[in-house]
This record gives sequence, structure tokens and C-alpha cells, in this order.
Amino acid sequence: MKTYQENSIIIVKESNILETQKEILKENLKGIKITTLNRYLQSLNKNQPKWTLNYEIYNEFKKQINQLHYLKSNALSIEFINECRNFLEDLHTYNIQPYELPTSTQVQIELKLLIESIYSLNTKSKSIKETLNKISNINNIYIDIQYPTYKESFIINELVNKGAQLINNEQQVPTYEFNTSNNPRCEIEAIAQRIINDQLNLEDILVTYCDSTYNQIISSVFDRYDLPIHIQLSKPSSISYKCISLLEFALNPNYDHFMNVLNQNCFENINKIVEAQKIYPYNYNEEYPNLNTLQLETELFNQSEINQLKSIIEEANLQKQTIIQDLTELTNSNSYKELFIKIDEILRKQLKPNEQTSLSKIQGYFIDAIDYIHDNEDISILIHEISNIKDKQQKTQFNSISCLPFSELNNTNKFTFICGASQSTFNEFKSLSGIFDEDYVKEIENYPTLMERYEYAHHLLVNKCMNGNQIIFSYPQSDYLGKNYEPSLDIENITKLNPTYLQLNKMMDYKENIESLSIETSKNIYTKHNTIRGSISSLEKYVGCPYAYFLKYGCHIQEPVEVGFNVQKIGTLNHSILETLVNKYHKEYTKASLDEVKNIIKQNIYDMKQVFPHLQFDLIEKRLLDSMSLNLFILNDMEISSFMTPTYCEYKWTKDIQLDDTTLSLVGYIDRIDTSPTGFRIVDYKSSGKELSKDKVFSGQQLQLCTYAMIMNEKLNLRPLGGFYYSFMNSKLTLPYQKYARSKKEMEEISNDMIIKELINKNRLTGWIFDDNVEIMDDQGTHIKGLRTSKAKGLYASNVYNLDEISECIIEMMKLIVNDILSGNIKCEPNEAACMFCKYKPICRFNGSYTEKKQLVELPECMRKE
Repeated sequence: MKTYQENSIIIVKESNILETQKEILKENLKGIKITTLNRYLQSLNKNQPKWTLNYEIYNEFKKQINQLHYLKSNALSIEFINECRNFLEDLHTYNIQPYELPTSTQVQIELKLLIESIYSLNTKSKSIKETLNKISNINNIYIDIQYPTYKESFIINELVNKGAQLINNEQQVPTYEFNTSNNPRCEIEAIAQRIINDQLNLEDILVTYCDSTYNQIISSVFDRYDLPIHIQLSKPSSISYKCISLLEFALNPNYDHFMNVLNQNCFENINKIVEAQKIYPYNYNEEYPNLNTLQLETELFNQSEINQLKSIIEEANLQKQTIIQDLTELTNSNSYKELFIKIDEILRKQLKPNEQTSLSKIQGYFIDAIDYIHDNEDISILIHEISNIKDKQQKTQFNSISCLPFSELNNTNKFTFICGASQSTFNEFKSLSGIFDEDYVKEIENYPTLMERYEYAHHLLVNKCMNGNQIIFSYPQSDYLGKNYEPSLDIENITKLNPTYLQLNKMMDYKENIESLSIETSKNIYTKHNTIRGSISSLEKYVGCPYAYFLKYGCHIQEPVEVGFNVQKIGTLNHSILETLVNKYHKEYTKASLDEVKNIIKQNIYDMKQVFPHLQFDLIEKRLLDSMSLNLFILNDMEISSFMTPTYCEYKWTKDIQLDDTTLSLVGYIDRIDTSPTGFRIVDYKSSGKELSKDKVFSGQQLQLCTYAMIMNEKLNLRPLGGFYYSFMNSKLTLPYQKYARSKKEMEEISNDMIIKELINKNRLTGWIFDDNVEIMDDQGTHIKGLRTSKAKGLYASNVYNLDEISECIIEMMKLIVNDILSGNIKCEPNEAACMFCKYKPICRFNGSYTEKKQLVELPECMRKE
């Protein structure tokens, strides 16, 4: 144990203040002041440079800018200024004069010119030297910094020469362990489990980390294992980002900066403005369109969608009135002082208690900067400084584990864990890079050489690991993306050990457990008059994720309405065009003139322009016309090969299915039904390619197409021929430019006929066939996937399924699904597709393990023969 005198000052590292306080309390000493090296020097000299030194450098560089050529474009950037400031600190530390700087190249000559212009400025190093020169006798100072940095060593040596006493740790020869785990989280979990399983005394434990990202992982994992810790955490200050967004908006009030102001929540109650801006990306002083005078020519937009848009715009306009004055005053400020006062006023309106410290810093920066800012470009340095403000949080609990960066390690503990110690992170030495790199400084005679600095850092590194009781090194084998890490050679040399892989003990199951509802509750929230209403897609939603179904149909949490222009509108427009043409021309719809198709598109585009006047639809209109022309060409060839006629479009159907004491009432729409004198088929339009899968159908994930066929089989006195998907997506063709004709033994170019054949092949109907008489649907066998041709059989289907058998399975699955719904199952067990477009992600605690949906019923007899 270290021994201190009363009424003395102890200088330690920031991270060791708590440990030193514990030692002082144990010795019951009085009059002890604990501080850091930087704070001690600041207490002796109040004239240490502030952050505004960057502005002083900036102003000096402005004076030299016309003399520069190679550095002219970068000289006033904050990155370059920071590099010059750091280099100037080095020059003052090592007593290097500007005339010693290299001038071998034109760039070096310009660098010397710039450094000469700022050399007389007061840096931290210069201020420290002046302070040290004023110190005389300081024998009441104790310095407990065991592993000072290269620059700190100069200061500490000077303080020791003035009478300060250097405290040395008691030497111990440690025992070592060297471990490895899959990734950083597994590594920290292994440490937590070791502490719990070995029942280690928490105050005997020190956890250090070589990677700065580990502090959040340690905090998260140790909290989960209920292990109290003492750790310093920090995160970017939210109020600093608010301040920056307001500053940038005031200087340039464009759309992007306006959106930043909204997204940073600089004002209260602006949710509808944010929603409106996503649909109408207008500037802050532009009015949203007036939809009350709309005169729509098509049915592309339903009334509920228009009403939703009107409601959003109305509420957004009301909210805008509450902030427009503040925004206008920001852009019309008469001076930078007035601007800063206005921003401060806005920030204080919704200030949270934990943001007071950050706001005080911002206010201080405003006061410091006001004399340096003369035009808008000057504010960039202020913005950079504000962006570096962090909200610091210290987790301190009684009888806790100390956690700190490895670079801050001063004293080891009984059990010292050094984690994240891979080859790239364990070595603390960083060679110089950037403008003033190692090649530059090696030309300066009095600048410490690379070898001198490396040997000092390496010596320090080794010494940290050579004194202690039990030191446990660990490193991750890879990151979360699979990038591999190598073990540190230094650790292998120190410990003489090969890393041991730690198998993580799955001692806790963190899967979210969601309790089932009671049967009575389920019936109350899902049924009305013993009837559960819905659609096929709602049943598929339940199979995909019972929890999402519960949120929507049980809790009635409304999904965000996508009322803006999106890709679904293109799909709706494609449906509308075909529906219009089929209703008018029936089987001859594909022969409609290009002008007529173009006119239908224009009518829909006209409506789009009224609803979304800010969008340009010229390119969309052209692509729609090209796409529909190609689709009509393919469909025309399909109609020529078919004896069927499109009879119904957007056919509405209903069906009631009786369960034990509950009725399932379903409703839906069928895109298209083709009929012949003897049969019918279902065609479901899709915007992308889609296949009908047995696994998905009989697990309840893909019920629509077969249900449509079942419904129409009951309603029409016709044989069911098939149920199919047709995709509007124009698939890419993969054809070579030429191919080898074996009969002719020569290369042949791909002809237009071959391209058309491949185009039709790529856009075939996909689905299931329910009748052997396939010639009615496709006498060429080129437009339906699954048709074959042979000399013996002629045209035939490779698989023909019995719709009656499938229908029995469909009804049985619906009953099973409804019974499961009413049983109260609300487990969060989604398949991957359920999460892809789920709107409930912000309130879902899904753990990431998708559930493979099992088959609900046995396959029908017609499918067991395959």
C-alpha cells in the first residue's frame, strides 16, 4: 500500500482517481487533494490556450493564403489546422525552431511558411514550460503516474527536479493466462461468467480494454449479468447536434438543412411536419399543395388515401405556424451575436436536465467565438468544436468492478483482465501520419526519432504487463462481420503461452418470452358476434408472425399509412391499365393502340401530378409506356395461344367458414378470371417474379392463389384449369451474341425470333395446373411454366393437381390457423419474409432467430404421387 503525507497533493491519471480516493480513506488521511497532471498545471497558470487557438491559426493562415500554391485549397480546413496545431505542440515540446524545418520540396517550403506564421502563438506545451519555470519547491506533491506517455515524461521529470516525489509500485511477478473467443461480445461474456463462476471478489477485479469500442460492450454485458461496474461512458451530445443543425440552417436555409432541424428535434410537436416532408420535400417557407380542389380522372387514388394526405397537410401546416417565426428569425439575424442568442433561446425551450452541461459548453463557445467570426466561412471551426461535445456518463456502484482503457492502466489488481488485445490494438505506439508524417520529421535533427519513440512506447507496454498478481489477456478471433484478428506477438512473448479458446457457457436464455392470451381474451379482441373477419393476407400474416398479427388485429395499432408516391403506385397503375383495356375490349385488349395506352397512362399521371406536384413524371411515364407495350406484346402472344377469354377483373368475393362455435368471414379481390365454355383459370398480377411453393402453401404462408381457385370453383359452373401468377417485371434476358450451330458447324448470330422466344419464356405464367386439358389455356405450350411436349403424349402438364383435394387442405388449414389465433398464441416467431416489410419493428423485441414454418396438414393425395 502506498503511503502519503497529510496536506499534500497527489497527481494521478483521470481513471485512477476513484482507486486513489479509496486508498486515502483507508489511511484516514486529511487535507489530501487528488488531481490530474493537466488540472494541476492549469491551476498554476490560468492563461493556458483555449480551443480558440484554432481561430488564431486560421486567421494567420488567411494572411498567408495568397503566398500558397500547393496547400492553398487545404490551408483553411479544420483538419489541416488541427494537424498544424498538433505539430506546433511538438515543436514547443522539443524546443525546435522554425529554421530547423525541412525545405527540400515546394510543399515543405509552404509548410515552413505557415508554421513560422503561428510559431509565436501560445500552445499548451509552451504554457506548461512557462509554468514549470515558475515552480520552485513542491515537496508536498506526489506523482502516482506509473506509465507516463513520451511527452508526459518530460513534464514529470521536471516536476521531480523541482522536489515532487515519484511513487513507484511494489514489484510483483504475475501469473498469466491467454484466452480467445469468437468475437468481442463472447469475449466479455466469458469474463463475466468467469467472475460469477469463480465467485471473485468484485473489488479485486480490474478490467482494461485495448479497443475503445469495448466500453459499451462491457457496460451492456455486465449489466445483463448484474455485475456492478465503475466505468466512464460518453456519447455524442444530442443538444450539440441540434445546435449545429440550427447554425447550418441559418447560414443556408435549404431543404436538407431544414430536414436536419426537424430530424434533430429542435422543436416540439413537429411529427406531422416530418411526415409531410417525407411526402412533399418542400423548403421551410413553401406551402404544401391544396388537395381540397382535386378533380381526379382515374381511380388510382382511393378517397381514404386522399383524406389521409389532406389530414397530414392540415396538421403539418398548423405545426409549421408554431416554428415558422423562429426559423425566419434565424435566417434574418442582423449579426452573429443575435444569431447565437436566438439559437440559445430555441435550445433552452426544450432543455432536458442531463443536457445542461452541454448547453453551458455551447454558450461558452459562442462567447469565445464571437470576436473571431466575421463571415459565414468562419463558423466552420465553431461547428467542428461543438460537434466534439460529449455527454459523459460515469457508472459508479458500490463494491464494483473497475473498468478502464488499457492506455490508462496505472496499477494492476489481484485479477487484471486485459481484453481486446489483438495484434492491431494491443500495441499503443502510433507512427506519425498525415502532412507531418515520419518522412517529414526525420529531416528535423532535434525531433525524437521513430526508434526512440517506439522503444519508449514498447518499454512502457511491456512494463505494464510485467507487474501484478494474475493477468488474464484475451482477444477476439474475429469481428461481427467475420474479419479475422491475430493474437498479439508481444503477449505471446511475455506469457510464453498459446491462446486458449474459451467455450461460452450458455447459462442464460435471453429469448423474449411473450405470455399467451387467455381464450376468453382472444375471443373478445378478435371476434364480434362470434365472427372473426379478415382476408387471406391476414391469415398469412398470422402464420408469418403471430405477434405482428396480434399488434394489428388484436391491439389495433395502426400501421403507418404509405400515402406518398411509391413503387406500389406503379403496380396499381399497371393493374388499372389492364383492367381498363380488358373491360373495354375483352380478349382483344392486347390489340389496343399505343396511343390509347398512352392516353390511359397520361390520365393516371395527370392525377399523380395533381397529388404530387413537386415530382417529375416524364421518365416514369416513358418507362410505364415501354413496360406496358412489352407486356401487351407478351400477353398478345399468350391470348393467341389460348382459347380462353378474360371475363372478370378485380372480382370481389366473400366466404364464410363455420368452425366449432365461430365463423371465419373472408373477403378479397381477384385480379383476373379467364373463362372458356368449359373451364376457368385464375391470374394474379404481380410486380415481381413469384412461384407457387408446396412448402409455403401447406404451411399456410401462401394461401391466396389456391383460395381464389377454390372460391371460383364453388361459384362458377366450370372446370378449374389452373391458378397462375403473371409478373409485370420485364426479366433480363441472358443470351449470347452468337451460338455454335453443330449441324452447320458455324457460328450463328442470335436472331430477333430467338430473342422473342426467350422473352416469352422468361415471362410465362407460374402456378399450378388442375386439369389435363391444357390446350385450352396454351395450345403452343410456351406461356405456362410446367408444360411439356412429346411425340407420345403431345402437349401435357408435368404435374396436374386435384383442386378439390387442395381445397380440403385449404379449409383445414384455415380452421387450424383460426383455432390457433383464438387459443391466444401471440409468440414473436416470425419467418424471414414477415420481418422484411413489417411496420412494427420499432416496438418489436425480436431476437433475430427466424422460425421455419412447419407443414400444417398432410399433402393431398394428388401431390404424394410426385
